[in-house]
Amino acid sequence: MIKEDFDEKIGEFEGILQKIASDIASGALFEKLPPAELLGKTEHQVNRLVDLATSSEELMLILKPEKAFTIKFKCKNLTQTLKNFKDILLQNTADPIANSGLAFEQLRKAVTDGSDFLFLMREVRDNPSPLIDAILTFKKVSETKGSVISIQAKEDIQPHIKYVLSRIDDFRAASIGLEKKVNEMKQIMRELQEESLKILSGETSAQAKANENKEERKQLSLSNFKTEKN
Repeated sequence: MIKEDFDEKIGEFEGILQKIASDIASGALFEKLPPAELLGKTEHQVNRLVDLATSSEELMLILKPEKAFTIKFKCKNLTQTLKNFKDILLQNTADPIANSGLAFEQLRKAVTDGSDFLFLMREVRDNPSPLIDAILTFKKVSETKGSVISIQAKEDIQPHIKYVLSRIDDFRAASIGLEKKVNEMKQIMRELQEESLKILSGETSAQAKANENKEERKQLSLSNFKTEKN
């Protein structure tokens, strides 16, 4: 189930994040470590955090799609910081310790970014979208065997079914209204296009007539000039 899987990921993510923060606080990880050693002590944890953040992002988008922008932003922010940490340590440089210092700052930032992401994970877990939550609950109970379904169906399932059906009706009504608005906008655009073509056509005709009159005046002037000359 999505909820159980997500809850496991939250627990593992929190454990790894706390381990890195603890190692920084205790001095097990520090900025003067050679790049290879700093990477060796953290690479597995960093890779796992990236995997957990990415897979959790997918689950969070399912559980609370209305927060898609925030979820994607915070996930990208964290994974990019972790990527920067590794990239800096893997660079060839004349001053490896300086690179370790830069990478260490990225690691500390990752702890902060990770804490923000962990808070969001918990929020989504504890307050999923009501519609999605109802669907998942219905699916879970419907997969339960025999007597559990018959005993709990009336109390647990029916309210969720009613809620889902009401939301479907709301969605259908909203879709019809939206389609009507779209058709109205299309009609307005067609009318504006027709008016624009009329205006352009009138301007073109007027311009052509003006050019014609100008040419006639030019020819008349030229004719008068030749007559006077003769």
